[in-house]
Amino acid sequence: MLERKGDPGANPAHACAWRLKIIDFSSGGARHAYIRPYAVLAFRKEGGIFKSSCAESLGNRICKDFGLNVDDILWVEAFPDLPGALYVAVFTPRYQEMMIDYTVSWRPILENEQAAVAPWC
Repeated sequence: MLERKGDPGANPAHACAWRLKIIDFSSGGARHAYIRPYAVLAFRKEGGIFKSSCAESLGNRICKDFGLNVDDILWVEAFPDLPGALYVAVFTPRYQEMMIDYTVSWRPILENEQAAVAPWC
C-alpha cells in the first residue's frame, strides 16, 4: 500500500493511497507469452481529492524503485468513478533535452489482458 504521508493534524480525507500489485509474467512460461513481461495493477483507496492516476503521479518512481522498464509493463488501473472497468496506460515518450518523460493516455483493457490479470484483481 502506497500512502501519502500527511502532515500532523492534516485532514486524512485529502490524502490518497494506492494498492499496488506487481506481477512477473516472465516466469510463467508460454502461458502469458503474448503479454508484456510485467504487469502493474493499481487500485486507488477510497477517498482523497486527487484526480490523477497512479501511473501519472507515481509511475516513474515505481519503475525506478522496482527496476522496471516502461516498455516491459502492462499498467492496469481501476478508477473509482468508473466501477468495474479496468484501463491500460499507454506511455508515449516525450524527449526533453537529456531526459525522457512520458505522457499517459488510457484505453480499455483487452480481453486477453483481463484474463491474464484476473487472478490478482
